[in-house]
Amino acid sequence: MSAAHEGEREARGDVRGSGRLVVEAYDRERHGNGPARVVEDVYNEFRFTWEPGGYHWDVLNPDKAYPPPDAFFDVAVLDGEVVGTIGGECRDGVAELKRLYLLDRCRGMNVGRALMDRFLAWAKGKGCTRAVLWSDKRFTDAHRLYGKAGFRVMSERICPGDPDKSEEFGYTLDL
Repeated sequence: MSAAHEGEREARGDVRGSGRLVVEAYDRERHGNGPARVVEDVYNEFRFTWEPGGYHWDVLNPDKAYPPPDAFFDVAVLDGEVVGTIGGECRDGVAELKRLYLLDRCRGMNVGRALMDRFLAWAKGKGCTRAVLWSDKRFTDAHRLYGKAGFRVMSERICPGDPDKSEEFGYTLDL
């Protein structure tokens, strides 16, 4: 990572094609509504309700919803297109992973792993001792990623505020 852009990380290896993948801090001028398009696409894929003025306000306004220093929001950019998102919040030594989404066509290319690595590096850099996340039970690809990163299921819930009342697994990881 360069000192000039602390949030930037290039993922190398199994990215299909000759494209260059960069995970970088969200910037409204460069990324616009790219994060919202990614999340909306995933919601359409799983036939979830999309609420841009409510439940999904944060992905339309990540710069306001995830302000530093206790939060961050990054995007995965492949060949100039936002293809993934990740955010985090740190409270009382616990980092919560937020909004890890990835376009279907980019799954299995280590893009999700690059986003997860970014979150874990951020959490450790903040001095957090534990990481948690919540994930819809239907996101089985994501669950494999979380397991490979060392997360374990700790509980279940109905997602608060979710218009679909989705059932979620809660995951935890000691850092």
